[in-house]
Amino acid sequence: MSNRRRDANVFSHAKFNIYALVHLAEQLRNKRCTCDLSQKPKSGSLNWAIILSFDDGVEWVFRSPRTYYGLDEETAGVLLASEAATLKYIRKYSSIPVPEVYSYSSTTLNEIGVPFILMSKARGSPLGTRTWHSLLHDIPNSSVIPRQCLTEKERKKVMRQLGAITSQLSCLRLDKIGSLFEEEGCYSVKTCLSPGLLLHGRHTLKDIPRGPFSQENEYFSSLISALLLHIQYLSLEHHAFFAPVPVPAEYNSYASYLSATDRWNDFITVGSKIDSSKNRLDYFIAGRLLEGMIPSLISESEAFASTFGDGFPICHPDLSTSNIFVDDDFNITCIIDWAFSSSVPNATLLMTPGLPHPRDETEASLTSSFRAGFTDRFNKEGSKMIHPAFWENTRKAWLFTRLVNFDALQDYRHFTELYALVYKQRITHIPALFGKQRMETAVSNMAKILVADDQTPSDIKRGEDAYFSNVGLQRHALSRKLTIAAALSRGFVADGKLWRWIENAVA
Repeated sequence: MSNRRRDANVFSHAKFNIYALVHLAEQLRNKRCTCDLSQKPKSGSLNWAIILSFDDGVEWVFRSPRTYYGLDEETAGVLLASEAATLKYIRKYSSIPVPEVYSYSSTTLNEIGVPFILMSKARGSPLGTRTWHSLLHDIPNSSVIPRQCLTEKERKKVMRQLGAITSQLSCLRLDKIGSLFEEEGCYSVKTCLSPGLLLHGRHTLKDIPRGPFSQENEYFSSLISALLLHIQYLSLEHHAFFAPVPVPAEYNSYASYLSATDRWNDFITVGSKIDSSKNRLDYFIAGRLLEGMIPSLISESEAFASTFGDGFPICHPDLSTSNIFVDDDFNITCIIDWAFSSSVPNATLLMTPGLPHPRDETEASLTSSFRAGFTDRFNKEGSKMIHPAFWENTRKAWLFTRLVNFDALQDYRHFTELYALVYKQRITHIPALFGKQRMETAVSNMAKILVADDQTPSDIKRGEDAYFSNVGLQRHALSRKLTIAAALSRGFVADGKLWRWIENAVA
């Protein structure tokens, strides 16, 4: 291959044998195939992809992992093999629209030279090319080109279809909780590749039970184990338990939201709060309390087990607008990106999908549409009726999943709601609950372990000086006062109430 071809756009993520790829495609379809070397691969956080074109206009997708980002090569290969098996299984046993897999290899030991899935191209376009709902606030001086915004009727139509697809998934039941793999045309359940066990660096953690699991409590407990080890050894990223990240819905204007975000950043910078032993200990306590809620999740799930039958249903863990393809009339044409899929407890499958992102809250009317779509399909297939009480358990499962997976912005609020649902009581003073937990022997022992890894005062000061030299010393003064107040008050929570109060006070 000439140097010019070797440096073409198509190789921007990896060097591979393009001739072997085209030859494979031609053999599989018995049609002439070409690949535009000037195309720039489409890429996400974990994969990149290019398009192959046949003379009759048919296009296939060639996708390969970005193994230098996020996951190691071995883990990425296992995910790829399981995703390919899951896609083939779903196409064989349901009418859910998913890509057709023509060939795949989970290692570099192939003529093309990289791990890959070769599959059909999804019809339609990603739902994410439209705006799911209108913005809560006008963004001043925005240069973003407005996109088509779905009407409420269109959103309900999509949610109803997702409900029907979920109903089909509820019938694809495996004997254990884990991920699918294929060997010589036979499918088996092996290690569980759930996001909560792999993402955010958790694939590197040792001593996590990874399945397959025979019981729901084993699965939930493994997620707790992953969370507790994450707290000890990995970055907490943006998670500060008693200082949840501001979200636009809490504020009356976009300017107010930006001000709150600035003040939140200032506050968590002072004392390097996020990765401090205090914050890590807060999450350790939250993890212990979440572990105590597992029996509630299981008992209610078991009460409705006869509705679904034996086994555990397959679940897509990332039903975001980028993975849902639709036509011009908002009929769902394809669901892509089944990496991290596994079988799950029934309540986890029936969680209402949050759109545009799974962590997003869903309006009540859209939740009703999703459940109606599920129920209609479920009843047509001759299954038993879904008891209304079961849906409450899906809300618990959603909150639990967001918390243990570190897939939320408002951990404090989610924990408060989940605690109230599990124990049938509204607790208004979570800080006091955590204060009692700190007297437990296991918590005090963990505090000693965590404090050993705290930054030195000089390192913390260096970080503060670098940050506030850019944003202003006045902001440093306010955030230091708030930090002192937080230390003196047992009930201090830096949430939307605080940021709105400050905005009004300084106005």
